[in-house]
Parts: sequence; C-alpha cells; structure tokens
Amino acid sequence: MNILKTVAIGLAILPGAAFAAGDLSRANIQEVAIEMGTNDDGMYFTPSEFKFETGVAYKWVLTNVDDIKHEVSIGEMKEKIFTRKIEIVDAEGELVAEVKGSIHEVEVGPHQSVEWYFVPVQTGEAMVLACELEGHAEAGMVGTVTLY
Repeated sequence: MNILKTVAIGLAILPGAAFAAGDLSRANIQEVAIEMGTNDDGMYFTPSEFKFETGVAYKWVLTNVDDIKHEVSIGEMKEKIFTRKIEIVDAEGELVAEVKGSIHEVEVGPHQSVEWYFVPVQTGEAMVLACELEGHAEAGMVGTVTLY
C-alpha cells in the first residue's frame, strides 16, 4: 500500500473527522447586529431588513439601547431555522445564562444584549419580525426577514 493511501485511510478514521464539515460548533459564525430603541420617530429596529443564507451559522446580537424592555418575535421564521442556543451575557461579557431549544421570541431588558445562535434550514421571503409588547409594533418596531 502506498504512503498516500495509508495517510488518507488514517485521517478518515480519526474521531470526528467524517463529521467536521457539518459540525455547527466548528462553523464560521456570521455575526449580525440588531438595535432596538426609541427615537423622535417612534420605536425601531435597526436595521429593519435582514437576509440570512440557508446553511450558514449566525450569531444575531440583539441590543436594546432603550430605558424600557423590547423583544424580537420572529413569527413564521421560527419554523425555518434551527436555534442552537441563546446566550445572555453581562456587561463584562461573562455568560449569565444559556437557553436551548425552539424559540420564537426573545425579550431584552433595558440596556442589555442577547446573542441568538441559529442556522436557517429553509427559505422564506418577507417574513415579519416585530416587538409584540403592547403598542411597540404600532410605534414602528417591525421588520422583515428573507431566508435564501
């Protein structure tokens, strides 16, 4: 047996080697930020339009710059993504809590941030995201998501 074939066989049987390409814990995570707040025009998400590629791992950083709580509710997008986890970190960047499982809305307290790790698994166009706290969507806190 030649040396190249021997090396190839040896690499193929290394623990985890066959699964590394699909291992989400090793994925190149794309960070995307959304800011939630209030200004003279009302309440807002900035940006208010998002495009996420299927099969790509994302860390969506939800930052509330306001003195009141806000939330991001993703509606039908929930059925088209795989949520790996939600992380809550303190002001020093230390992990406070981690939540796993299917999530459809995340509430963020005043002057706090939450990190939502997910992977889109299906496509979808013009899906609505909104803050469903009373009066917030009506005040302008809405946006759209496209999964492609």
